Parts: sequence; structure tokens; C-alpha cells
Amino acid sequence: MAPHSPLYTRRKSLQALGLGWLALSAPARLSAALGATATPEETRAMEISEYLQKNYWDQKRDMFKDSPQKQDVTAIWGGGIAFSSLVGAARHDKKYVNLTRDYFRGLDGYWDSKVKIPGYEPMPTGGNGGDKYYDDNAWMVLTFLEAYEVTSDQKFLRRAKETLTFVLSGWDDKLGGGIWWHEKHKDDAKNTCINAPAALGCFRLSKFSDAKTAPGLIDQGQKIVDWTVKTLQAPDGLFMDSIKVSTGQINRGTLTYNTGLMLRCILWLHASTKNTKYLTEANRIAKAANGLLDSKTGAYRDPAKWAHLMVEADIEMYRHTRQMEYYNRAKKTCEFHYNEWKKKPDQQLIDVASVARELWLVADMETAGGRQFWDKSDRVK
Repeated sequence: MAPHSPLYTRRKSLQALGLGWLALSAPARLSAALGATATPEETRAMEISEYLQKNYWDQKRDMFKDSPQKQDVTAIWGGGIAFSSLVGAARHDKKYVNLTRDYFRGLDGYWDSKVKIPGYEPMPTGGNGGDKYYDDNAWMVLTFLEAYEVTSDQKFLRRAKETLTFVLSGWDDKLGGGIWWHEKHKDDAKNTCINAPAALGCFRLSKFSDAKTAPGLIDQGQKIVDWTVKTLQAPDGLFMDSIKVSTGQINRGTLTYNTGLMLRCILWLHASTKNTKYLTEANRIAKAANGLLDSKTGAYRDPAKWAHLMVEADIEMYRHTRQMEYYNRAKKTCEFHYNEWKKKPDQQLIDVASVARELWLVADMETAGGRQFWDKSDRVK
């Protein structure tokens, strides 16, 4: 693994960040951070977020480790989820705003600025990197836009724009369109897991773009959605994994995050156009997602690193329609993941951060500040 640049080894102490409270006892810590009126979801989310900072955060490098036992930093996929969990925490405890900014600096270690179209490498790089994942970068677009909405810090918006430029460079006309999974076309595949967040990134960025740029972003997002629906949507409404470009063979597996991100795209299109066909389709997809539940636990069958994005879609579906069944479905999965984490806390960063992220999203719906944030965020203009 490439060593991290000395530029990012500068580190303030946790005390200087205002996070010295990690040394307090757990009950006192949570009370001090959230106040006496904290909801159970907030308390659980803060518990895991504190655990992440104590056991995974490398304050010398401004990076997260992959596990508490190893010094290796996480890959960018897990790093993106960890960043999104920090952004979620920042809505409830302003101390996390500083940590979000610190980790943004640390993530620069993954940013390859020495190529024609910069983007994030899977691991820290010295530049001129190897084979970037377009989907890793698409996740970063979404979480940077959310960080911008939380902080109003222009650097998050600028990096979201830069990263989306890289993501959209992965589109070509083979198989009628679609974005590749890998920059160098490893695995010969175009996947839902890249096309869905790319489209959503276009839609959400259009809100912060000028009148000249926004229509083009919306058109690009619509084009990606149309291709993905035509190519990778199953008859029941769920979304299949990928298609081999050279053969046209489809991987028909239905992972939760594929359907979750496409559901969010459809909801955005309904909010933007008011065309009822999109709401009808969103309801069809959301109903079909019951097939992704485990019959024994009632939670989504996939690990949290995938399922948390379906949880996010359920919560967005609830905000859009006020149908409690989707909110309850999300909470059921969160409860299951939290209990599993309590049994085995020392998991990989990507798994623990995913649980923290989804718990903060539920906590948003249980607090006035969280509801106000998403009411504003969900507006398309």
C-alpha cells in the first residue's frame, strides 16, 4: 500500500477538535453529546459513531483503518460510507462537522490528480493510478453533496462536481449506453451499482447548478435511468446486478443497493415532473423489495454494506409518500444490524459504518432538525 503523503499527517488532537469527550463514560458521553431528549435511534447511532472514532480512526493520517486490529487504511468504498456516517452524525452533533472536514482532507490521499480526468483510486495513490471504480466515485458525489447541504462549505460542492465529471466519463454507446463498472473495463461489465448513483448524482447536483448547467445534468440522469431500466430491471420491478458488454449476458442477482438507488432516482423524477407514472413505478419497486427481506429476521437479507442503501431508499420513500410500512421496514433492518453489531463489534469498517449511517438516517426522522434537513434536501429546486 502506498504511504500517505506527509501533507496529511498534520493532525490536531481529539481534544482540540472538541472530541475529548470520548474519554468519558459511555452514558455521560451520550448525554453530553445529544442531551436528555435523545431518541433511542440517536443514542444507538452515537454509540457506534464513537466506537468508530475510538477504534478505526487514524488521527495521524486523517483516515479510517479497515479494522481495529490492523493499520491498513480502508478502501475508498468503505471510506465513502464512513464519510456518509460522519455527515449523518454532524446533523446531530456539531463536533462531527470538524471531523468531516478532517476526513475530507484525508480522502485527498485517494484522489488521483495527475490524470486527465481526476477521480478517486480504490486505495491511497501517488498519482497516475491504476483502475478506478466508477461506482466508488459515484457514492462520493452523493455524500459530498449531502456534506455541502449540512455545512454550506463550497469545497464539498466543488469536489462533488469534479468527481461526477469522472463518473460520467465512464459512459459509452456499447450496448446502447451505460457506465462501466471499472475505468479499464475490468470484468467486462456495466452495473446497476454505478449507473443508479450516477443518475442520482446528476439529479441532486442539478439543484446546485446554474440555469445553463442544470438541464444538461437532468437530461444525463434521465438517459442513465432509461438505459438502466431497459437493460437491468427485472419483470418484478427489482434491479439486476450487471450485464457483460462483450456477450450481453446478464447477472440476474438482485442486491438491495441496486434497487434502493434506482428507487431514489424514480422518486426524484416524480418530485421533479409530478408525472404520476413515476409514483406508480416507485410504489411497484418498493413493494417488490419485500422479496429482499429475510423471512426469519424480517430484515434485509444482505449485509449492511449493501442493505443500508435500501434502508435509505425506504426512508426516502416514507418521506415522499408517508407510507409507514417503508419506515417500519427500515427500522426493522436497523434494529437487526445494531443487535448484530453488539454481538460482534470488531467488524470491518465498511460494515460498522454502514450501521451507523442507517441509524443516523432513522434518527433524522425522529428529530425536528433531521426532518427539517431532509424536507429542504428533498426539494428538487
